[in-house]
Amino acid sequence: MKGKKSGNLNLLRKEIQKIQLILIISITVLMSLGGAFINLNSMEKDFNQNLQNTSDLITRIYGFIRQYSQEEICSYMDNVVSELSEVDIISIVDKDLNRVYHTHHELINTKYDGTIPDFSIHTTRFYTENDIGPSGPQRRTYSAVYDQYGRYCGFIMTICLKTSMTTVSLRILSLFFFVTLFAILIEIMICFVISKKIKKEFLLFTEDFEGTKILVDSMRANNHDFTNKLHVILGLIQIGEYEKAASYIQSISMIQGQTIHSVMNSIENPSFAALIVGKIARASECDVKFILQDGICFRSRDIDVPSEALVTITGNLIDNALDEMNLKEHNFDEVKELIFGVYTKPGSLLITVKDSGGGIPKEIGNKIFEKGFSTKGSERGIGLYHTKQLVESMGGHISYESQEGRGTCFMVRLEK
Repeated sequence: MKGKKSGNLNLLRKEIQKIQLILIISITVLMSLGGAFINLNSMEKDFNQNLQNTSDLITRIYGFIRQYSQEEICSYMDNVVSELSEVDIISIVDKDLNRVYHTHHELINTKYDGTIPDFSIHTTRFYTENDIGPSGPQRRTYSAVYDQYGRYCGFIMTICLKTSMTTVSLRILSLFFFVTLFAILIEIMICFVISKKIKKEFLLFTEDFEGTKILVDSMRANNHDFTNKLHVILGLIQIGEYEKAASYIQSISMIQGQTIHSVMNSIENPSFAALIVGKIARASECDVKFILQDGICFRSRDIDVPSEALVTITGNLIDNALDEMNLKEHNFDEVKELIFGVYTKPGSLLITVKDSGGGIPKEIGNKIFEKGFSTKGSERGIGLYHTKQLVESMGGHISYESQEGRGTCFMVRLEK
């Protein structure tokens, strides 16, 4: 059940991260598309304004050089056009529709047979529209030319080809695409960093949650143990053994306090320590003497092992030992004992659980870690299998030593 809840929480965390990433990418793409659309619309206006400004400039220049010879006009206009990078074609047409100048010199002195501008319907001296010329689809601005007496002398066309406009548009779209892609990559990296932080906080929360649950279980076990002790105290009082009752109370208070103090001082991890306290209480219920080996020590800074893994591995080994010592077919004359040890040093962990049970027969020794194998009845044989899988998944090793009729000692080693 614990694994199922943990799995559900992990699925929920991953689903939240997935939705977060989808939202971030979607918003980025939509903003980029909106920015590209606005930029393209603005670009068209900029094209029109640029054509009109250029047309006005060319018209003014032509007003000064209109009396030059055609060769001089051609040479002068070529120099002007070479400086206008955003304009493809300049064409000057006189009132008789002869091309006085054209960027493509082969069209100079040829008859203009394209659209004739009608300046009578426009309030300004120039206007812009789409048209098709010898060079293909284009955006052109017509500008009227007048002499010093205000008489109409022809018109000038300032032209930007559609291919050039498309190239600029594609360049803008490519820029937006790469900026969007770069932004998404940055957001994914940020999301990954935040995800790792969330995962870390999530694991801490899960460990705290598991620790709280273990503490509750420990309290239940201690409550049961205390109830038994209260029954002893009540019995002593009822038979008038008041001094023995007082002595018994002092004895169990001292032992309980010393045990909890020893565990909490030796084991830094709260969840792990709570588990050991709870198992000590359960061992007492099972009439098993729980012994802490001398010098036990667990320091979190020595080795990074998830609390849930420590709880699962140790809890399974201790439960198996308690079950073994309480099998009905075993009749022990000696006191039943469970000896627990845990030791850490930088990069290393050793856990030992030794019982005084019946031991593991040699003929089944190579089967005890198999899934489903158990000597305790049906629907068992999962604890040691999962314990081995968990230990090996962290790069550790689990082994045991056993002597029939004397007991078994399981050892878990982790090196990181």
